[in-house]
Amino acid sequence: MGAKYNKSGSLLSTHIGHHKEAISYSLKRLWQSNLSTWITLAVIGIALCLPSSLYLLLQNLKSLTDDKREVPTISLFIKQNISEQQARDRGELIQELSQIEKVVLVPRDEALADFRKITGFAETLETLDENPLPHVLVVTPHIDLIGNPANDMQKLAEKLETYPEIDLVQMDLEWVSRLRSILRISERAIFIISGLLALTVLLVIGNTIKLNIENRKEEIEVSKLIGASASYIRRPFLYTGIWYGLFGGVISLVLVHLALVSFVAPVNELAKLYSSTFIITGLKVSTTLYILLASSLLGLIGAWLAVGRHLRNSSIPA
Repeated sequence: MGAKYNKSGSLLSTHIGHHKEAISYSLKRLWQSNLSTWITLAVIGIALCLPSSLYLLLQNLKSLTDDKREVPTISLFIKQNISEQQARDRGELIQELSQIEKVVLVPRDEALADFRKITGFAETLETLDENPLPHVLVVTPHIDLIGNPANDMQKLAEKLETYPEIDLVQMDLEWVSRLRSILRISERAIFIISGLLALTVLLVIGNTIKLNIENRKEEIEVSKLIGASASYIRRPFLYTGIWYGLFGGVISLVLVHLALVSFVAPVNELAKLYSSTFIITGLKVSTTLYILLASSLLGLIGAWLAVGRHLRNSSIPA
């Protein structure tokens, strides 16, 4: 029993030793490689940068519709014969509805003053006998925009329209619907682009490993003559593929964050112009780890395919 344990322990330590040797050897060769290797890493980084950047852009656009401050409002135009106090009372009753988050009354005198500032038609408005504008209740609904906001808003508007004081109901939902349609199209486009660029990375890494195999052809032949197994020959190339993918992923993340930093100032200025506190966000830690894992996996697959093809064409079984 003890002999078997020692034997299995020895095999395990030998296996671990082979992996350590392959890791050290592949890293050493990568570090000592010529300029073409670093160009390859740059190509991989740029290829991986594009889907990461598009994903980050999409997430920031989604935050516009997920943010409660950007929930579309419903404007309730009150009938002309309804007083300001009656409109205020109706607003308080509407505020009690479970679907309503906030109700703000805009009196007709305040609306007229704002209209004068915006249009500059102050002299023309002075000729009117009375204020033609109605009181307005600006209703902010409590609606989940991730579901079906258009349908929910329509049902709520139909309910509010039944109140006797309400003359007209107007919904501010068109921009949200358009933005969500654009986001759905963008998601599919990013998925297709990511797939094509992933294939590109596979081809780049596979071709690079193939060239490495050609450069070490004599060394591989000698290893075969002394009885090296397929796994022993394959192992350093697989780790090389992983390093290509991993370091290419790191380069892509650096490029993404450099681009993000350059966008912070103009985005903040644009947000101020629209009286918004929108802040552009970067990649989450979990997303960063997923990108590095995916890029390393692409490198591993590319190397596996390249080495497997070589071993199949040689006398040693894959």
